[in-house]
Amino acid sequence: MRAEQRWIRTIIMAVALSMGGMVGSAADWRDGFDGLRVGVPLAPNASYEIAILEPFRAYLQGATGVPVEIVAVGGYPELIDAQVSGQVNYGIYSATSFATAVETCDCVEAVAAPVAANGALGFYSVLLARKGSGIRTLAEAEGKSLALTGAGSVAGNLIPMQALAAEGIVPRQYFTRIVVEADPRAAIMALLAREVDVAVGWSSFTGTTLTGYDFGVLTRMVADGELNMGQVRIIWRSPLIPFGPHAISADLPPELKQAIARAMTAIAVSAPEALDAVDSYGFGGGGFTTPDSSLYEIVMDLVRPEDGSSQ
Repeated sequence: MRAEQRWIRTIIMAVALSMGGMVGSAADWRDGFDGLRVGVPLAPNASYEIAILEPFRAYLQGATGVPVEIVAVGGYPELIDAQVSGQVNYGIYSATSFATAVETCDCVEAVAAPVAANGALGFYSVLLARKGSGIRTLAEAEGKSLALTGAGSVAGNLIPMQALAAEGIVPRQYFTRIVVEADPRAAIMALLAREVDVAVGWSSFTGTTLTGYDFGVLTRMVADGELNMGQVRIIWRSPLIPFGPHAISADLPPELKQAIARAMTAIAVSAPEALDAVDSYGFGGGGFTTPDSSLYEIVMDLVRPEDGSSQ
C-alpha cells in the first residue's frame, strides 16, 4: 500500500512540476516586457482623442494582461516613424499609411481589420456618368471630361488613376479635360450640373441602390436630397479598398499577438463601449476581423516603387 501511495505521490509531483513548467513558460514572454504603446495620430484632422480612447485602452489592457498606454503622434508619417523606430509597438493606421509602413521596413503586421456593421471590410472607388448621357461603360467615356479630387485622395484619385494605368489608359490623353474638385461630393455636383461628363465617387456597394447603398458619398448625397440614384449610372468600380488596420510590431511575442487578435475579434460582443471609442469610421461598428495580408495589396501597389523593389 505504501508503495502504491509513493507511486501516486510521484505521479502528482510530476504533474505539478509539469504544470508549473508550463505556467512559467507561459509567463516568460512577459518578463521584461514593458507594455503596449499604442500610437494614435492626433493631428487637427484626426479622428481620435486620448480621453475618448480610454475604454479601448482599458479593454486591451485587461484582455492582454499587459500595461497599455496611448501615445499621441502628430499624424500618419509620425506614426510610421514612431513604430519603425520602436517608440510605439501598436499603431492605428489608414490603409495607405499602413502600406507605407510595411514598405518602409516590413516590421509591422496587420492584426485587426475594421468591419462595418453590414460586414463590409472597406469600400469602392467609382466613376459615374449621368443617365441619358450615352456613357454606359469606361470605354464610352473616352474623349469626355472627368472630375477627380486631390492627388492625395485614395478613392477620389489614386485608385482610379492606378486602375486606368493598369488598363493602358493615359488619363490626360483619354479624357479631353480633367477637373480637380475639392472632394467627391463636389465632383458629383459638377457632374449633375453638366460641367463634366464623368465624376469620381465612393461607395460600400452594400445595401439598396435607392438609398445610395449603405455608406459612402452617394449615401450622404441621397440622404441630403442632393442626388437621386436615378440621375446617375456607375460605369466603373475599383477592387475593394480596405479600411485601415490596427498593426503591431512584428517582433512582439507570439503569445501577445494571439491575445491581441483574440481581443480585437471579440470586442464587439465583449466591450461595445471600447469598440465605440476606437471606431473612427462611423459606419455602425461591426467590430474587427483578423485580416489576410492580400487584403491590403491594392494599397501596397500605390506605395510600392515603380520598379517593384523594396526600399
